[in-house]
Amino acid sequence: MEWYNNIWTPRSLVIIFARFAGSELTISALKCKQKEVTNGRIAQAQHFDSIDEVVGTYGKSTAYHLHLLGSGVLSRKLESLPNYKEELVINGNIEDFIFSAYDDGTTIAASFFRKALIEEQLEQVEAQKIHLLGISAGDVALFALEEDLSLNLDYCVVKEAGKIKAFERLKNVQEKALIDGDYFSLEQLLAKAIFQNIHVPNEQYSSSVNEAYGSAHENYRQFNQFRVFGVSLLTVILLSLVVNYFYQNSLNASVAQLELDLSMSNDNLALLDRLEQEKIRKEQLVFSAGVNSSRFLSYYLDEIGQTVPKQVNLQELEVFPLEGKLKDKRKVEVNQQQIRVSGTTLGNEILDDWIERMDRFDWVHGIELLNYSKLEGDRADFIVLITLDN
Repeated sequence: MEWYNNIWTPRSLVIIFARFAGSELTISALKCKQKEVTNGRIAQAQHFDSIDEVVGTYGKSTAYHLHLLGSGVLSRKLESLPNYKEELVINGNIEDFIFSAYDDGTTIAASFFRKALIEEQLEQVEAQKIHLLGISAGDVALFALEEDLSLNLDYCVVKEAGKIKAFERLKNVQEKALIDGDYFSLEQLLAKAIFQNIHVPNEQYSSSVNEAYGSAHENYRQFNQFRVFGVSLLTVILLSLVVNYFYQNSLNASVAQLELDLSMSNDNLALLDRLEQEKIRKEQLVFSAGVNSSRFLSYYLDEIGQTVPKQVNLQELEVFPLEGKLKDKRKVEVNQQQIRVSGTTLGNEILDDWIERMDRFDWVHGIELLNYSKLEGDRADFIVLITLDN
């Protein structure tokens, strides 16, 4: 699980330096990044008018550390004892102070200051709601840099084989120290030491507020987890929405095409239905016209025509006459069992003989004289109705 915890360790840290010169306070800050610390390229500290301005520059999502320097901070070297804090403050209450110390097992280098010194700054931090991971003071943190080092800045800091050799204030303060061919300011070296201690805690270096700010480290770890997982989840949701949007558009296009195809199919089906109805209607009309009879119309006409006497003049011969008058939007109905014959004759005897002759046809069921009207001379009009035998 160590690798998992290291994932959430801050990859960058803003160190705020509060330097006191009597009642005057100077604030500077720099952002220390892991890659820069590894390459030895640490940014220079910039001056700010207030902590609010620092937060405005670096934002609230990054981690912060507050480090005190100057006349408000006392530094001592003393023998390594469990009660070294009481030795430092003598008659004071150690709860009123914040200590930073490096203990090599024999000697302790410690820097400390009163909490009241930074009450105003802590109120600003609280108001800004930033992730403050710790508080430290003095040049003591420099001992956590290497097993062997010799630095002359505000203090003479000498360490050999992990043991403290010198820790005393210099009369002639140096602004920068030369290390491996590069010059570094006190703020840069302190930032490197503090950043390294957060990633790989040095058991010999400690701060009295480590336990108090333990929850701050956990809160920042959870904040990072929420930010990473939250952004990832939002990305997945956004990606899902985009994919769903295009997929829905694709489905809508498919539905529209299917609806168009369905509409065309319905039109075709409706057309087929109309054609089918038209076919049935015409078949019925053909059937009703007697075309499907065993004897065609011409047969009846030929049979009747052969029997007509010379004294009879035919005027009309209706095979399958209409049942009624033709009307719009009304079905045409014919009588397939009748043939209507009308004309004139010279006498009733001739007409009777003709009717008797036609009555002998096997396809004649019966003949009825519907009308017989005398005209001038011996002529008369007649209407004969022949009923067919199916």
